[in-house]
Amino acid sequence: MPTDKLDAQLTPRIFFNKVLAGTASGTIIALIPNAVLGAILKYFAEYKIIEMIIHAAQIFQLATPLIIGGLIAFQFGLTPQKMMIAGGAAFAGSGVIKFNSEVKGFIGAGTGDIINIMITASVAVLLLLVIDKKFGSVEIIALPIVVGVGAGLFGMLIYPYVTQITVAIGKVINNFTDFQPIIMSILIACSFAALIISPITTVAIGLAIQL
Repeated sequence: MPTDKLDAQLTPRIFFNKVLAGTASGTIIALIPNAVLGAILKYFAEYKIIEMIIHAAQIFQLATPLIIGGLIAFQFGLTPQKMMIAGGAAFAGSGVIKFNSEVKGFIGAGTGDIINIMITASVAVLLLLVIDKKFGSVEIIALPIVVGVGAGLFGMLIYPYVTQITVAIGKVINNFTDFQPIIMSILIACSFAALIISPITTVAIGLAIQL
């Protein structure tokens, strides 16, 4: 999308809706395999091939930030190359992969923080739209460095603060389980109903409180 058309075509509301649409579809694609196969096949996990299938689904789930980032970029009509750059930035800034000083290597777990994924991917997309074709013939080298690493680093820097929001909301909802069953059900139902119409994905909250 040329930068001279950016302001005319892309209002904050349209931008936000595109980010939400990419996040929604990406979350479903990334989490469904492990959710379905994990629930069904866990009773047969003693078989080697079944265990491998479960592991494959879990590894696929680790790519949640990459899938969401790519699909958010897709909503803006970016090229496949730029989609992967946005996906890579979201993956780097999501928190799904962390460096462990004890093992001196990277360890992957979960899906990363969905809110942070949305923010990081949004920053990456904005950079891609603003830069457009300004890098010319060195685009294939410059874009992954400037946008991929740059937006990814931004996501890593804000991750500790953004994830506190998700965890805090999760703890509040988790505290509802200490109440009388009927009150608990009403409060949890109302909370998730409110979250469904908000940018905060219910999946992120569910994972935060280990539902």
